[in-house]
Amino acid sequence: MVTLLALLALAYAHPEQLVETGWVAAHAGDANVRIVDMRQNGFAAGHVPGAVYVSPVAIRDAKSPPAFLPTPAAFEELMATLGISDTTRVVVYDERGGIYAARLWWILNYFGHSNVALMNGGWVKWAAEHRPAPTDTPAARNARFTARPQPRWIATAGDVVGAIGKPGVKIVDARTASEIEGKDLRNIKRGGFIPSSIPVYWEDLLDHEQRTFRPADELKKIYEDRGIVPSQEVIAYCQVGMRASVDLFALHLIGYDKLRNYYGAWEEWGNRDDLPIARK
Repeated sequence: MVTLLALLALAYAHPEQLVETGWVAAHAGDANVRIVDMRQNGFAAGHVPGAVYVSPVAIRDAKSPPAFLPTPAAFEELMATLGISDTTRVVVYDERGGIYAARLWWILNYFGHSNVALMNGGWVKWAAEHRPAPTDTPAARNARFTARPQPRWIATAGDVVGAIGKPGVKIVDARTASEIEGKDLRNIKRGGFIPSSIPVYWEDLLDHEQRTFRPADELKKIYEDRGIVPSQEVIAYCQVGMRASVDLFALHLIGYDKLRNYYGAWEEWGNRDDLPIARK
């Protein structure tokens, strides 16, 4: 018999931010729900019924330091175009386990809209279950979105410099081992990692076949084994803020609430000679 304590150990702290494919199939047509497809391609060939499309690169402005965020006005316009209002329940998916979808989850939270979830397993699970995949374009909806920036969700390069080696703050690196070791530069000037950062590769948070998130107890073990605990502030980074968003999503899912995305990421850090770099 499963005990209550065992069930609590398996439970997510924020289960509302992760929905299953069955829920999406039942609610995709609800007036207060908007499904967002963030795959790199394939939308025209078939998608979740009622889904609208957003390119993975549409929500980061590489020419707007220090935060690299779209302006509130630009984000409001994008959300309104998608039919997302202040009261809309947003559900996002992609084809890679959340690498693109989690960034929209994070940026919606940054702009004050926490009513957003990922479809667990994304397109991989949806397709494997042979669910409907229409090719139509959903009807437009009248919507007004109000951007209410929440600075606690974002970190600049200066914030990261101040967090290096600081007690009570952990810096999480979501990149590959080759990037961290400086072997894979990806067109970045310098290789290495931010001093005192801890690697937590984003795909380790997923079931590799279904692309679903691991149970809460497994996620907790991944972070706690690396000395990252809920009482601490966490700043995550990768190259352009996508993989870091998966780490932030998983951390929030299991109850970590002091979370920031260094959105300038290695694209900024590795190309600036004035910022410190550590190498293995």
